[in-house]
Amino acid sequence: MFKRYLVALEYPTPNSPINVDDPRDFRNLVLWLEDQKIRHYKIEDRAGLRKISIPHEWDDAYKQYKIDLNFPPQLKSKGEELQWLLLYAIKLEYSDNIDKYTSITAAKKAEKEKEKSAAPSIKSTNPFDNLDFTTKEFEEGSQKLAEKLGITYHPDHLIALRASARVISTHLNKETLKEEVISGKPYPIFESGTEMGFKDKDLEKAGRILRLLQIQSVRQLQTAINETIVLVQNITADPRTDTKLGKVGF
Repeated sequence: MFKRYLVALEYPTPNSPINVDDPRDFRNLVLWLEDQKIRHYKIEDRAGLRKISIPHEWDDAYKQYKIDLNFPPQLKSKGEELQWLLLYAIKLEYSDNIDKYTSITAAKKAEKEKEKSAAPSIKSTNPFDNLDFTTKEFEEGSQKLAEKLGITYHPDHLIALRASARVISTHLNKETLKEEVISGKPYPIFESGTEMGFKDKDLEKAGRILRLLQIQSVRQLQTAINETIVLVQNITADPRTDTKLGKVGF
């Protein structure tokens, strides 16, 4: 139903049918249009539209979004609203790139299509290239993985997936698994003597946690610097003699 519009807007999966009666499909497409094409809000003001998994908050944000975009009052169904949004996005895309589109003629378009059909197609062997990161199944899988790893729930499944990747890469890699489990008394992060100086208790806790994370980050950076120094020293401490050039070293 909306394929031509989606192709014109360079939507990632224009051939996949959009079910306007599926709340997740509808919300994802509205968010994509605002993020990539319409950009009526500043990035930080799009937080409500990102809460796809929280229906009542997303609905409230969408109602305000329609007011801010001056939706025509005669639009009654979600299909009509989505069609209006798509056409509005196409209008903005055209106005932003007038020089690009005015030079396009039917003959040039036909020639480009002919070149595309003649070009050899390259099929990717990477299975991740064929994944749709917006499907319900992918979202559920991401949240289940985070839950198994003991990661706190986050409404955005991509952020939860990023956290899972970090836990796996830092704590479940081969080198880490070879190390002995650290035992002993944990660092007294919430005891007296480690205060940050905030009057608000929640801010104080967050500040202490962020300070520890920063210390860990600095230690990792120092480790990387030390490893680099060792590698350079191994090269400079083992010069090779080339008698033909009359030089010692590189």
